[in-house]
Amino acid sequence: MPLKILSYGANGAQMAAGTQALIDAGHQVRAFTRSSNGAERWKAAGVDVVTGDMADVETLRRASEGQDALFLHVPLITDPNDDRNAYGVNALKAAKDAGITRVVWNTGGPIMDPSSTTDPGAVLWRRLQEDGFSFLGLVPITYMENLLGPWTAEGLARGKLAYPTPASFKMQWGAAADFGRVADKALQGDLPNKVLRLGGPAALDGDDLSRIMGEVLGRNLTYDVMTPATFESQLSVLAGAHVAGMIAGMYGGVQANPDQFQPGFLTDPSEIENRFNLKLTSFADWVSRHRNHFTQQG
Repeated sequence: MPLKILSYGANGAQMAAGTQALIDAGHQVRAFTRSSNGAERWKAAGVDVVTGDMADVETLRRASEGQDALFLHVPLITDPNDDRNAYGVNALKAAKDAGITRVVWNTGGPIMDPSSTTDPGAVLWRRLQEDGFSFLGLVPITYMENLLGPWTAEGLARGKLAYPTPASFKMQWGAAADFGRVADKALQGDLPNKVLRLGGPAALDGDDLSRIMGEVLGRNLTYDVMTPATFESQLSVLAGAHVAGMIAGMYGGVQANPDQFQPGFLTDPSEIENRFNLKLTSFADWVSRHRNHFTQQG
């Protein structure tokens, strides 16, 4: 049954493809964005767009009116002085006031300590439970969409697939659209009131990525390990210095201590696939869907 779904961060890298997946599944989506930049594509598709600040509860209440469910994501910290805890709490306040009880939440990253009072994910997780929402939290392992960045374009021009992880380091790369596909299934069934990890169907290392991408594109590609500093300088143009520094620092840790970090980038895909009766997107299929992008880059 089609639902009216308020999607937070619909213009963002983590939520745009998932929002489109909900639309493709037949749901009536209202897109909430911080900026009107990029919103024209939603408007052209007949999507109701609300632009506002998640710090403004009244704006969120208006956006929540008449909606059946939330597809929720709290934006990355672009300013270390931002009170990011407030964003998710405000979204839930507004949802509760509007009578919304069902939420699928993209956590945006791991929640290391569920009892933390400073981790926005931990605060939001507890609030979902305390306020009686039916919910599903989805923790991304890492996104295939990370390979759409400028660092990939530069490498492909040299016959390389570049990323700042060791060649033998395995990750379960997930497609951002799968978050929307899972949300579609979850919101129309019994939400488990759990937080589950969502990645791809296979654990792939750097050599696997370059081989598979090369096979799909008909090119001979090899994997190239970027330095965290190089990655940070390119990411900062897109995400700002604060976010770029945090992410590059994490990859620096991966390069220095891969065995310590390895378990955090692996998960059993069968839990998601069996619970929601779907097959997660393979890396080969994802590359094929983005063939034009990679062909232009190379």
